[in-house]
Amino acid sequence: MPAPNPPLPDPPRGASRRPHAARARPDEQTPTGAISAAIVALYAGVYGHERTTATTYLNDNIVVCVLESILTTEEDVLIATGSGDEVIDGRIGFQTETEDEFTAAIERLTNRRVTAFLSANQTTPGVACELFFLDSPPLTLARQAEP
Repeated sequence: MPAPNPPLPDPPRGASRRPHAARARPDEQTPTGAISAAIVALYAGVYGHERTTATTYLNDNIVVCVLESILTTEEDVLIATGSGDEVIDGRIGFQTETEDEFTAAIERLTNRRVTAFLSANQTTPGVACELFFLDSPPLTLARQAEP
């Protein structure tokens, strides 16, 4: 039985830790759909809203997860009052504090080690991009059969 996940860090200003179901694309049974669902669930666990959606791309040793509708109502207010930098700072703190959870999800779903993780956020519109570098491209069936 795997060890329980450590508690999430305190949420950034304007966020909460209320449990909510995560929205994901209907293709959760595919690797990219499962990654999208896992990343959306991590966001929902901290930010406490269900409107974030994700689309994931997997190519060789790169995973890119594009998230839309990421901002909370409180963050929208901060942006409208000229405090967009505060929102970005909070998002950067969130990524720094939850890097291990993001990395663990990708490693579990790809069965490969994450060698680097990058994150970017934009407040207008409220989008984010999570980028993961994996240890090496997976073996193809033809390459696995080679002696």
